[in-house]
Amino acid sequence: MKAKILLFTILLCISIISCNDNFLEIYPKDEQTEATAFVTYENFKTYAWGFYEIFDGYSDDFFSGDLNGGLFTRMTAGGQTPWSMGNVVVPTSGGGWSFSFIRRVNIMLDNIDKSKMTETEKKHWRAVGLFFRSYRYIQLLSRFQDVPWIEHTLNEKSPELYMPRDLRDIVATNILRDLTEAEQNIKTNGDGKNTINNLVVNALISRFGLFEGTWRKYHGLNDVSKYLEASVTASQKVIAKIPNVYDNFDLLFNSEDLSNIEEVLLFKQYTPGLKGHALTRRTRTGEMQIEGTRYLVDSYLCTDGHPISTSPLYCGSANEYDNFRNRDRRLYLTICPPYKTSDSYSGNITQWTRHPDPIYSEYIDLINNSTWKGNKSLPISNFRTLYCTRMPNLASAKNGVFNWGKTWMGYFVWRYYNTTTDVSTNTDVGTTDAPIFRVAEVMLNYAEASFELGQFTQEIADATINKLRKRGGIEKMVVKEINAAWDTKRDPDVDPVLWEIRRERIAELATEGFHFDDLRRWKKAETVLNMQPRGAFINKAEYGNSPTTKLLNEKGEPITGDNIEGYLWYHDAPSGWLPHYYLYPLPLKDLALNKKLTQNPGWDE
Repeated sequence: MKAKILLFTILLCISIISCNDNFLEIYPKDEQTEATAFVTYENFKTYAWGFYEIFDGYSDDFFSGDLNGGLFTRMTAGGQTPWSMGNVVVPTSGGGWSFSFIRRVNIMLDNIDKSKMTETEKKHWRAVGLFFRSYRYIQLLSRFQDVPWIEHTLNEKSPELYMPRDLRDIVATNILRDLTEAEQNIKTNGDGKNTINNLVVNALISRFGLFEGTWRKYHGLNDVSKYLEASVTASQKVIAKIPNVYDNFDLLFNSEDLSNIEEVLLFKQYTPGLKGHALTRRTRTGEMQIEGTRYLVDSYLCTDGHPISTSPLYCGSANEYDNFRNRDRRLYLTICPPYKTSDSYSGNITQWTRHPDPIYSEYIDLINNSTWKGNKSLPISNFRTLYCTRMPNLASAKNGVFNWGKTWMGYFVWRYYNTTTDVSTNTDVGTTDAPIFRVAEVMLNYAEASFELGQFTQEIADATINKLRKRGGIEKMVVKEINAAWDTKRDPDVDPVLWEIRRERIAELATEGFHFDDLRRWKKAETVLNMQPRGAFINKAEYGNSPTTKLLNEKGEPITGDNIEGYLWYHDAPSGWLPHYYLYPLPLKDLALNKKLTQNPGWDE
């Protein structure tokens, strides 16, 4: 399958220079013009192929949405998200305020009617263009709220260049209008496997409708139901076609080819010798510099379907072996479970031996003997097949630390860890494919939008949440059982059932970049980001009583001394989320160029 990308690209390039039957239409042969670039179906296919670059895949910014959302932190001093520290600054340029991609799409849209395609073909490529333009406008709307709406290609004399921003209502209405048209006219199967098709368009409507509807509800705007209903309808269409999710969670993120996994509606392909990524290698070295937080780990349910605050199966937080016991499999496949071998901490172990105390092998056996481990195994090793003989593996330890798999707070993120991809040569050689749209996300959108409309039922829970829980090895959600006492750690402002739906979103989508925007649309950024990040519970003596191993007590107070126990911490308490952070600032350069642009509230103070 991977080789097809090269063949496909070659064929598309050939199509540009293919003969034109009408010899009277003579165009310059030494350069491409809009007249020559947009004639046939294949011309449009070639041009639109470049639009797929908008999907980041496993890029260097891959974790940014969840880092900013408090699920992870960076392993550098001062590495807290700037949004929690109150030190986000207005950029001189950039900052996400860019319309170059929209211009690229508009060039294609403006040339469709002049082409030689059939009406059906014209409608298809208009649908593709509307999808990609909407995708970019959703990003702009989320960040800046009011943005200029541009439907045609502009030149240096276009008055639109110096107009004020269009209101959110106009932009959101136009996005939904365009996506509705795209859904109605795009070819059902797109242009083959792994291209924009009807299901992908509906998946984007599902995502956008939920975001816009909940943003409007929690930020006091109008037309809430219109967008939530659009999300529900689109979600139902996807789930009607693909009602189940793939049974192996790990392989969604650690497979060389996702083309045969029905749950994955669209993915970014990485191909040996053509295009790779660095994520797998960085996970297996000390280069990733990302670690999980207690906020993330505590979000996962116990196997009985109850949260850790009320589940009789929860074994407590006195150590990480107890903390991880009887938990959602997705936790085990996201944060590396604790273990210890009987080997030294030298970092040069090529063969590991089992610890005589079986407690230290509990999760080694759980992972290695499971049917759901995917491409994972314990103990972890680096790309040179040297084993890390304990986890947590603390960067602050005084009695030995490995350069890979290390953390300051104890929670090593290994969701993208696998030993099947050869990453021994250089950085960008990873070839595991990256999911972009998954049915699981659509299910979560459907559940949440339905609840916000007052329509969530046990039937919907069974069609969505409970299919994800089954994959995680946990009991079903029984809606009528969930009450105010279900989770004693629940935010009291959030309905108990909605709290569980939101929890499921964290468990399923952690690492995929959604959480910061989720907090923003729920208007809950203060609640989460004003907490000091904490990590695993450890005994300091086990790591040599290092003075750089920092611990907090249950109250969140720093404790000092040797032979003590507590929660690891690395970053200072946040300075605090500021109210105007819900919208991003416009860059100074653009404000200077267009005097009719105004800065978002709070950013010019």
